[in-house]
Amino acid sequence: MTAKPRSRKVSATVGRNEVLRDSQGRVVDDEYVDRAVEGAIAYVRGRGRPSLSESGESPLLRVRVSRDLDAAVRAAAERSGETISDWVRHTLERATLKRG
Repeated sequence: MTAKPRSRKVSATVGRNEVLRDSQGRVVDDEYVDRAVEGAIAYVRGRGRPSLSESGESPLLRVRVSRDLDAAVRAAAERSGETISDWVRHTLERATLKRG
């Protein structure tokens, strides 16, 4: 036999005449909560890599390469002192400018 779940009566943790404060003594009211939510959203949206495009998200280019080409690209990037992404990006920019 399984036990029936007990229903709990939900009660307020802060009375009508009480003032809730944060750890720094600031009053927690609707305005405080709104600012906290806006700050949390801004923090989450600000994470990740910055966009390389002037407007919006940067497109992601994915290609498959052989193991030999992968090793050669990694070695070339290391020799140039760049990350693999920067090296590939700069190499593609130079290649398209030559043909453009």
